[in-house]
Amino acid sequence: MNNLVIKKTTELTSDDIAQINQLYVAVFNHSRTEEEFRSQYENTPFGYSYHAILKEEGELIGFHSGIPFYYLNKGERFVAGLGINTMTAEGHRDFFNVRDMFVACEQAMKEEGCVLRIGFPNDKSYPVLKKGFKYKDIGKLDTYFLPIRIGGIKASLRVLNPLSRLFSWCVIQGSRLSGNKTVCDFQYQKERASFDAIRYKWFDGYQVVEKGNAKARYRVSNHEGVQTAFVVDVHPMSKHNFDVLVHEIYRRERKSIDLIMYVGHLTFKPMSLLRMPHKIEPKHFNFTCKPLVKDVFDDTLYDIDNWDVNLSNYDLI
Repeated sequence: MNNLVIKKTTELTSDDIAQINQLYVAVFNHSRTEEEFRSQYENTPFGYSYHAILKEEGELIGFHSGIPFYYLNKGERFVAGLGINTMTAEGHRDFFNVRDMFVACEQAMKEEGCVLRIGFPNDKSYPVLKKGFKYKDIGKLDTYFLPIRIGGIKASLRVLNPLSRLFSWCVIQGSRLSGNKTVCDFQYQKERASFDAIRYKWFDGYQVVEKGNAKARYRVSNHEGVQTAFVVDVHPMSKHNFDVLVHEIYRRERKSIDLIMYVGHLTFKPMSLLRMPHKIEPKHFNFTCKPLVKDVFDDTLYDIDNWDVNLSNYDLI
């Protein structure tokens, strides 16, 4: 007989988290400490997240989390919940177990004022969320990149490293001509003060670059063997600010990284990075949502051009 409960992060014991992390290793092949778990899930505007915990005869067989954030819709604050870390033990991976965890987590968040759930499902989960859980498309995020040391991306091409370094230098120098300083006005965006105060406590290693009143956060990570500088967020967003800040990241990190990457949605064509065609992206970022309360949002919700969205809205980096 399955037993499904909802707990807030602050209600979880060390033993609860140890069991969750064991399942995390089994499903995602990554380890995580209790401190890392709490760092991510307790650094929220509420001081906790919501967790659906599914057990069978005392053994953890399923887990799903919802992290609350404050967002703005035309300047008015609302609570949105990011659905992440859905996992089920082998032998228990069926539609109904996952559905039950989603529904329970959504209801618990709704009861405390959450009016929207957002998610970034992979291609395998994407059709399940849409058809089974009634999530709707907002859009797909784009991947922008600049190869600096191509031999670090593909070892067989290392003889071309001098050419890739020259190419990246030319792109960055050309981006100096980026002159459009018009700030993007997004209808849906993070409440900046609360977001910046908590989101960058999740993981170690975030760095900040600033030029004038513009700021970018980035994180250098060895991602699948490639030393990558991930541009996580830029604010305020404009073509000029984006290109100037990428230039600064390049200046700081070019001697030690293979690649600069930004995943998000831009309403302009940057001069500092190249856009990767969706068909060759190593990972697709499907941006979806589900209103939990009727008549709070109109159809503008489902247009990605209305959203300030990038890797900071998610938990990959």
